[in-house]
Amino acid sequence: MITKRLIKNTKYRTGHIMGRHEILFQLIPFSKENKWKKVSPEKDICIEGFPRSANSFFSKVFRLYNPTAKAAHHMHAPLQVTKAVAYGIPCVVLIRNPIDAIASVLVVDRTLSTRFAIQSYINFYERVWSVRDGIVVSDFKDTTKSPHRVVERVNQRYGTSFYMEPVTPEIQNTIFNQLKETQKQLNQPEHLVAIPTEAKARIKQDVLRELADHPLLPNATLLYQRFLEI
Repeated sequence: MITKRLIKNTKYRTGHIMGRHEILFQLIPFSKENKWKKVSPEKDICIEGFPRSANSFFSKVFRLYNPTAKAAHHMHAPLQVTKAVAYGIPCVVLIRNPIDAIASVLVVDRTLSTRFAIQSYINFYERVWSVRDGIVVSDFKDTTKSPHRVVERVNQRYGTSFYMEPVTPEIQNTIFNQLKETQKQLNQPEHLVAIPTEAKARIKQDVLRELADHPLLPNATLLYQRFLEI
């Protein structure tokens, strides 16, 4: 168990560091299937956020209505955002209340250090804060309940013409079923699927109690509130 925890935290920390530094970011390995997720001047939009902030949901619903758009997403690296701004690419930064976002990350992997998970949240959004004038910020509620409003804000901000209709229960079920199917194809347990489940809810209660008293959490919460004020 100790070895597994050490390996996981080392891997997570390495990826986190590489996602914040230009030279190291270029060295991040990409499979042929995932290489297209990285931001480049040819992309039409960048969609990024800390893990478990509705990245999968928003990316899938965006592609549903904009199938030809080339989107950079799911790197969970602040350099994705800063480079998108430098390239002049429309960029949506997804954010979620830290206690919920971080708890969801820890639910997925209980071997991950709580302190480092919180620090990763802080480091991600502190770096993004420096380019706040060049992005559209979407809170979790807007991302999941009114993604079409987020797209409207993108179009207003960048003069783009992306399309999206209000998400109906039928569309939501379609997205959720796609995410479940991906989980099955990867042979992952239920608590890893990127949608609400009873299995995740049960585990999350213990994690929330642990997080609530952590001394770093107020720093993350303050940063989250600053973004909501943009």
